[in-house]
Amino acid sequence: MPPTLPSTLLHTISSHNGPVNALTFSSLGGTYILSGSSDRQIHLSRSEPTSTSTPVKARSTTASTAPIQKYVAHGYPILDISCSADNQTFASVGGDRSVFLWDVQAASTIRRLGGTQQGHTSRINTVSFAGAEDSVLVSGSDDRTVRVWDLKSRNANPIMVFEEAGDSVSAIVVRGEEIIAGSVDGRVRSYDVRMGLCTEDTMPAAVTSVQITGDGQALLVACLDSKIRLIDRKDGTSLRAFCGNEFKNEELRIKSCFGKGEVVVMSGSEGSGTVNVWDVMTGQVVGTIEAAEKVISVVRWRKKGRGVEGIWASGGADGVVRVWGD
Repeated sequence: MPPTLPSTLLHTISSHNGPVNALTFSSLGGTYILSGSSDRQIHLSRSEPTSTSTPVKARSTTASTAPIQKYVAHGYPILDISCSADNQTFASVGGDRSVFLWDVQAASTIRRLGGTQQGHTSRINTVSFAGAEDSVLVSGSDDRTVRVWDLKSRNANPIMVFEEAGDSVSAIVVRGEEIIAGSVDGRVRSYDVRMGLCTEDTMPAAVTSVQITGDGQALLVACLDSKIRLIDRKDGTSLRAFCGNEFKNEELRIKSCFGKGEVVVMSGSEGSGTVNVWDVMTGQVVGTIEAAEKVISVVRWRKKGRGVEGIWASGGADGVVRVWGD
């Protein structure tokens, strides 16, 4: 029997005044969700309703959960957010050319990394915590570089700069001593920081999103040829391609992800508000969820939490965050 995705809308968060570009669940169970928008704000909200109200229809605007906290400091659209393992801090990036490090409770920035001659010179698209006890931040930018920042040092300059990309760095994922970066030049580069090595996998089109499997053996790579590929890290071969007539991604940066313990792949699609779902084992479409009227640009799965199925969130052009469950 093919896998299915929880498709009951639990609640909506309609607090942003612009498209939602970034979503991340909090660590340690995902009780909260952070959303970043083109309205230059980050909102912290509960990932599930506090009451046992009846689930609402997908496009209803009557059931909405207000954010617990708003984080305001960016001067440009926010494009990515990364939450620390202890939930005390998070990092955000966008058009400001600096990496913002926030204190969650104080709702203020602790540090702004960059703004010097050694910092990013263009929009920052992606950010991720790394290192022991999240002591490092890694960022990727339109300036074609990946920069590594030491949070234990008071120095505002990066401690490492990788300049191999031939175009914008669009996605970063970190695993142990490895930094994996996807780029608009159609390459996925894996940097082994300890060994000082860089390996490249070539994709057929610009890379917009990268995820890594739990065992570290494969990458989920979304490209602007309307295909999401499962790439074997041993030799760079494509194990599976996720596509279909209902799925289109040729222009926009749409962030895909695994769901249900890597049983399914999930992604929004250009030209519609649908979320497409594929079986990881077969590559076949197993569902299409009408999530919104406009494009869904980011979907995120919560690894732990509600029931066996879990929950997931979607955000996009209409500025609304929707949380789904069973």
